[in-house]
Amino acid sequence: MRKALSSIGESPVFLDKRLNFLAVVAVLLTTLFGWFNPNSWCIGLLVLCRLLDGKPLENIRTAFTNKLFLAYFIFFLIDAAGYLHTHNMVTQGKIVVKEATLVAIAFAFCGGRFADQKTYRQLITAYSLLLLLVSFYCLGLALHNYQLTKDSSVFFYHALTAPISQNAVFYSVFVLFGIIFLLSPQGSPVIGWLSPKTRRSFRIALVLFFLGMIVLLSSRLLLIVTLLVMINTFSRRYSFRKNKRAFLVTGSTLFLAVCVLFMIDNPIRARFKEMQGDLDVVKQQTFNPNMYFNSLQSRLVEGRFAIEVLNSRHAWLFGVSPGDSQDLLDQKYIDTKMDIGDPSQGPDRKIRGFIGYNYHNQYTESLVKTGILGLVSLLSIFFLLFAGARKQGAKESWFIILTLAIFFIPEAPLTLQHGIFLFCFFPLLALNAPRVARLAAS
Repeated sequence: MRKALSSIGESPVFLDKRLNFLAVVAVLLTTLFGWFNPNSWCIGLLVLCRLLDGKPLENIRTAFTNKLFLAYFIFFLIDAAGYLHTHNMVTQGKIVVKEATLVAIAFAFCGGRFADQKTYRQLITAYSLLLLLVSFYCLGLALHNYQLTKDSSVFFYHALTAPISQNAVFYSVFVLFGIIFLLSPQGSPVIGWLSPKTRRSFRIALVLFFLGMIVLLSSRLLLIVTLLVMINTFSRRYSFRKNKRAFLVTGSTLFLAVCVLFMIDNPIRARFKEMQGDLDVVKQQTFNPNMYFNSLQSRLVEGRFAIEVLNSRHAWLFGVSPGDSQDLLDQKYIDTKMDIGDPSQGPDRKIRGFIGYNYHNQYTESLVKTGILGLVSLLSIFFLLFAGARKQGAKESWFIILTLAIFFIPEAPLTLQHGIFLFCFFPLLALNAPRVARLAAS
């Protein structure tokens, strides 16, 4: 019987048991494909695996002595406290059930040792292959749709990820994290039948493929973040004095790629041009229902609405409750005569305009839902994540946590189950990278 010990005297490693490893892979698979009901079942299985991995009470005790687990747990409790003053119990309940993912994933990581050198690399490999599978699935359907319609837009942005019910911006984050893990010291694929040279070539091919996916997904923010990550990685790995040729070739390739994107008419360039517009529109008290808002204008208007909602409800300290937040924002869209479709068609009408649009800023979203208390709780999680990254010293941890902190400015990921997963799983995975693995690979 194989012992799940990475070395003598150390506690068992969670991923060293096949069922536990497969449970994590199942969670990743169902998350990437947007199978949300099966995803919930897989997360439940993952919690059960962690609970029964050794002594259940000891695993619970271990989790509750971990500051990061407590931070996620407190954030969840603050949202759950909305039950005390919400007017929409149904929505409140749905949000609480969804955000239980934070506690479940955190428990899986914090209930004991998660990975050793071998299993950590195996999980990164599995994630890279799953990303490859899902991306090929999207591209295959896009190619099929293009053959039917001859419309090249099916290869870009939300149209590309529509088959997996994923927001293109969110999927861009998944892909970027795949690149970051592949570029890490542990990133070489663990595929035993491949020679070291072939594994290296496959690793490079995966990085290049995922970079292409980032371009097709056309998220302005993620394109910029990816470029900065690549520049940082390149500058650390290559020195102009030691390898002038590699430095010049790679640097020139990056520069030319950026020039092509911004000088030639293409969907990515159009995404950046779309941000141009009069920002004074934010000051208007009412709008024409047919008025077009670019992404920056709509976010500024939503930020104004957040202040107005908090002021009118005197809710700066505790918020308006997660259950009521979207209802109050929808009422703002209605009161200011923004596009809400045809109300005579009822609440289930197909065209709803801005109805259902969140604040598109997670910090604002948390402030409105749970007040300053909730916002401080969210910032405390980031503080502990950054503290962990500083202590660990791995670049991939910094990249992942910084990406999420920036990503929370134009988006509100915690309103969606896969966004909640992003916020919890990948920072904790990066922070659980075994130090032995980094030293051995460097």
